[in-house]
Amino acid sequence: MRNKKFVWFTSVVVVLYFITIGLFYQLPFPTGFTVFQDVPQSHWAAYDIEYMYNQGFMKGRDSTVYNFYPEAVMTRAELVALMLRVDGVNLDTLDKTATVKYTDVSPTHWSVPVLAEAEKRNLIPFKDLASGQFQPDKPVTRGELAQGVVQSLHLQYSTSTDGVSPVNDVAGNPYEQAIDTMIANKYAKGYEDNTFRPDENANRATVASLFAKALRETRPETKTDTNAKKGGK
Repeated sequence: MRNKKFVWFTSVVVVLYFITIGLFYQLPFPTGFTVFQDVPQSHWAAYDIEYMYNQGFMKGRDSTVYNFYPEAVMTRAELVALMLRVDGVNLDTLDKTATVKYTDVSPTHWSVPVLAEAEKRNLIPFKDLASGQFQPDKPVTRGELAQGVVQSLHLQYSTSTDGVSPVNDVAGNPYEQAIDTMIANKYAKGYEDNTFRPDENANRATVASLFAKALRETRPETKTDTNAKKGGK
């Protein structure tokens, strides 16, 4: 009799356990997705996005960390903040009383401490600052992104075309050297028509891809997955 009661009691506990799991516990993203619910495993930059997340360099953009918004643009201020993280800076420790010289950056703008620190470290990648304006909320272009990667990782400029397909639309561009360097090292590549389109906006997936490709090569100790391929978009 006792055995029957024990079996009955155990069965009830198990059933209640699974009911509780079903009611109160849900995965933050569906099966077949990465850590971000809007980045499926089939996404062309999935491995690079997860790498940047795992390294603590990029995260979701809203209150729930499970949305990455891979097709959204990255602003100029956000790129500089990313460059500082890659350079080992903890943004939470920056001087909140810092000031900057840019006439269009409000003293209350979130990026002021970031830009002030980046100035000290020569991590401002933009070449259009002669007017005194920074345009912190303007989307980053693909050319500016290339410069950001090269500058934050202190890469040597290179124009080698061995084993790569050169692009035909960057001659004379302010970021030509950086773009050539990214392509020479196979951290980036052009489109099928052999263009790089340096003046087009770079989305967050492309930002993650180019940084991840370069970081894995220059910091091999961080290379945590073997599925990622060189040559981001």
